[in-house]
Amino acid sequence: MAATYKERLAEVSAALADPTRREIMDYVSASGTPISVREVAQAFGLHANAARLHLDKLVKGGLLRVVRMRGKRGGRPASLYLPADEELELHLPPRHYRLLAEILVEALCATGEETWERLRDHSYWRGRQEGMNASSPLARVSPRAEAEEVARAWGDDLEKRGLRTRVRLLERGIIEATFLACPFGEVSKRYPGRLCSVHRGLEEGVLSLAGRWTVERGEQDCVFLARKDEASQGRDR
Repeated sequence: MAATYKERLAEVSAALADPTRREIMDYVSASGTPISVREVAQAFGLHANAARLHLDKLVKGGLLRVVRMRGKRGGRPASLYLPADEELELHLPPRHYRLLAEILVEALCATGEETWERLRDHSYWRGRQEGMNASSPLARVSPRAEAEEVARAWGDDLEKRGLRTRVRLLERGIIEATFLACPFGEVSKRYPGRLCSVHRGLEEGVLSLAGRWTVERGEQDCVFLARKDEASQGRDR
């Protein structure tokens, strides 16, 4: 039987009550790969048993999950920890934003491509506005700055917005941003191509604070590639 709202609230509250546990949660979330008890113990100066207790508490709270992997030499499988697949939403009082989002997206999917193009364009301007209102680190970057500086500022901006990402600079000044957790969650899983396009428009708008950039899909929907658009004459800073 699924846990009630009050039960989930109690489990999550208990899991995040300890400040060390909150730091461990951030550490595992930012890693991008499964983390072992030993790695957590070394990173936080804890005994392995204490690290395991913290990790298991986060698993019980539904924030992490465990996978068991056998090493190259065989032997007993090791327990590795990574962020939970299940989306966690707790609102006080309870809210149902996901249902509203699904209704709106379903209605939009019944329209033509022109509507989605307009939506992405609107997302661009909304991203730019949000970046300015929130004093994004990108607003302090010159349009003539090197891609490395823009990548660093974009990473800081994403972290400031609470998004779990990994940003790195590729060849030819291309910036790659991998979203380790989709900001649109379960709704995006149902409509990946559509909502990812809207999200790319949003990030393009935020990046416009540092000049003219285009954001395209990478090898996967959760990977964005940003390129400096030197020739573009629209959407000035």
